[in-house]
Amino acid sequence: MFQLTDAILERIIFAMEDQSKKFLIDLETGDLIDKTALENDDTSKPYLEIPQRFVEPPSWDSHRGFSILEAFAATVTSPASLKIELNAALRRGKGVFRQFRQVLSKDQELFMRYQEFKLAAMRPIVERWLETLQEGEMLMALKEEPDDLRDIIASDIGFMISGPDEIAFELESYIDCCIEESFGSLPIAIKRRSLSDLFKEVRTDKNSLFVAFGTIDGTSPLIAGLFLLQTYRGSLMAVVHGVFATKESAMLDLEWPLIECISDYCARIGATQILLEGPFFSSLLCDNALEHGFFRSGTVFYRVL
Repeated sequence: MFQLTDAILERIIFAMEDQSKKFLIDLETGDLIDKTALENDDTSKPYLEIPQRFVEPPSWDSHRGFSILEAFAATVTSPASLKIELNAALRRGKGVFRQFRQVLSKDQELFMRYQEFKLAAMRPIVERWLETLQEGEMLMALKEEPDDLRDIIASDIGFMISGPDEIAFELESYIDCCIEESFGSLPIAIKRRSLSDLFKEVRTDKNSLFVAFGTIDGTSPLIAGLFLLQTYRGSLMAVVHGVFATKESAMLDLEWPLIECISDYCARIGATQILLEGPFFSSLLCDNALEHGFFRSGTVFYRVL
């Protein structure tokens, strides 16, 4: 059986995405074989009798393909104009794949990053398919989603912690945008009061306030969290006042990696506890807090570091 090189992987992906379903994979060479040509070529017919020499590519469908487009688009923060166009392409419906690629073709660097992202997302599926064949089992359609896209995305994302005056993005504008998108169900009075208190801390407590954020390009945030370092009875604690992401970034599930980044940082500098306090945490994060070692007291979650 062939070794799965990037070139062979690209061929197999091409066969997976080909809607005519006319290609088989030659397991000895990794080449694509046209079914019709093979069946009509008398000199090739003996090869058809070799068990599993030519096999169907792994099962694939447009739903899984769209999930890769959607996940990649969520990681794009700049250029802003292309980000808007990519999101518009995703809402297009018919012709979404062609339109998405046309937008990407306007920026060669972004297009190459998408190609790498797509290969990384689909490689585990092809590898499992090969393992199934090597084990001599019958090839079955893979019903699960592409191997965890979040793990693939996470490999490209760095988490950083900075003071509010050291970040390259406009913090209050970013928070405003995220709150409108992700916390729209909050009662307006609670949202306004909590937001006013939060911005007051941003403006007045800059020596003890920190911003943690996840980013691909080192500047534009995919997610951000605000926390204060406070001393209480001689012990240093970190109080996180919110985790903010737009709806499209929320699908990347970066909330807990961000919380763990804050926890690790605070533990290194001697903090003994971390608290999650305030209304600006998603319901999913709150639901999973106990599984991540937090305890709950009223509306506050806390964990010993």
